[in-house]
Amino acid sequence: MLDILSLADRIEADRAAVWEWFFRTPIWPHGRTAFELAQSGRGDEVIAFLDGVLRDSHESGANIDGVPVPRGRVRDPILAHA
Repeated sequence: MLDILSLADRIEADRAAVWEWFFRTPIWPHGRTAFELAQSGRGDEVIAFLDGVLRDSHESGANIDGVPVPRGRVRDPILAHA
């Protein structure tokens, strides 16, 4: 689970938002939270999801309100507004 939280922390700087996402926001298409998936032995699916978010954000030159996001820290609306 620490791997999942570490990756999520690279996407969202607000630790409270990461915890909210981790415990309360179902991941599409799995319909379960990251915590629930990890508890049921499916943490690799959460890691793949987060890796995809990071990859897509870097490839698209992610930015927030026109300001480039520093490398290694990507704010993603999926986590930011969980």
